[in-house]
Order: sequence, then C-alpha cells, then structure tokens
Amino acid sequence: MALSSHKKISCFLSVFFCTALSATAHEPEAQTRFGHAHTHDAINKGMDVHFHTAIESRYSLEGRDSLNGDAISATNLDLGWGRFTGGLWYGWSPDQDYEESRITLGLTEQLGDFELYASYTYLKFPESDDNEVGVGGVWSGLPLQLDVALDAYYSFDADGAFWELSLSRAVEVSEGLTFTGAGMFGVNDGYVSDGHSGANHLGLRLGSEYSLSESLTITGHATYSWALQRNSRLAGDEQLADFFHGGLGLEWAF
Repeated sequence: MALSSHKKISCFLSVFFCTALSATAHEPEAQTRFGHAHTHDAINKGMDVHFHTAIESRYSLEGRDSLNGDAISATNLDLGWGRFTGGLWYGWSPDQDYEESRITLGLTEQLGDFELYASYTYLKFPESDDNEVGVGGVWSGLPLQLDVALDAYYSFDADGAFWELSLSRAVEVSEGLTFTGAGMFGVNDGYVSDGHSGANHLGLRLGSEYSLSESLTITGHATYSWALQRNSRLAGDEQLADFFHGGLGLEWAF
C-alpha cells in the first residue's frame, strides 16, 4: 500500500541520510545505464573508482513511472581502468517490495571531441533477469559548450531496443558548484515489448553538483518527463505519463 504524503516525505529523507551514512557513498542518477561515467578521468590517470548512493522520488525508466509514484534508493560502484569500465548497481524501494541489481562491463574510446562506448549489462529483477548490450557516444564539439549524446541499448529478453538523444550544458556558477541543464528525447523500438513503438518521451532535467572536498560531492536533480504517443490500450504504456521526479545523492571518488 502506498504511504501517505507526509510519511513518504519522511521516508524519502530518512532513507537518503541512512543510506548515505551507512554506505559511506552516492548515485549518477539511479538510471545511469552504462559504466561510462567518469571515463575521461579513467583514461587520463589510470584506476578510477566512484561509489554512489542516492534516493529518487520516482523510478523513471524509458519515460515510465515504473513504481507507480513510489521512491527508489540506489547504490552503485563505478570502476574505470584505462579504456575499460565496470559497475555494480543495486536498487530497492522504501515504499514497496522491490529490488533490482545490475552488473555492467564496458569499453570506452576517446577520439578528439568524441567519446564512444559499448557495454554489456546483466540485470536481475524480482521475478526475472535480462541481458543487454549498449552503444553510445558523446560529442562535445558544439558551440556554447553544448554536449550531444546518443545512447542505444538492446534487450535480449524483449528482443527490442531503446534509443535516447540528449543535449546538455554544464555551467560552473561558483567554485565547487556546477549546474547542468539537459533535454532528452526517447524512442521505443520494441524494448518495452508491450508498449507502442516510436517516439516515446521528452524530458527536461536540471542537475547540480557541489564538491565538499576533492573526493566528496553532493548531487541533486529535478526532472520532468512528458509522454509521447501513449496508447492507453497497451499494457506497456500504462506507466508512460507526464510526471516530475527528483533525487539527492552523495558520491565518493577514490
């Protein structure tokens, strides 16, 4: 049964601080799919280790409110060594009986203003599992310090793919404080097998990072997602909706 608004806010805050303190850790957003976060550092300086913990007000995946308004807490470990990356991710909901885990291995290549990456991910859900492969790239050569990224991932279980195009820009407003604005456009190509195919969702996101020290960073984000071409007759589109979600996190870098 869903918690009342007051209890949900209290649970949201208490789980965040308990997770952060007990795990000594953070997020990249709960949904970072590839182990390519922080690969610039990994390529430049060898071993790169980031430990994350976060709480998200909703579990947003493929433009869907996957837990019907309930929160998710996520903890993950990202590793980078040269061009190789890996990650362990575990998520659970404080509002309902839900757990999920992922193991990711990836490869990254830097070519001038382009960063290209490929990955394999094993996902474990409460009653099933899945294997996915993904490819993507980021181009940082646009004017105004804009970055454009294209990500695609294929599910062997669903026998379908999902594509997401994003445009983002980071602005350092003061020493240690950075805001990043981003727009996203997603396309379902059979990945959500019982949902409609084609244009899926639009999203706008404002993220922030504040460095407490060289190794410890507080992160947060506010995101709004708009559903596109939702078909109410399809089971896979029931959770595709217009909704707001936010998150808070801590990150330790080693």
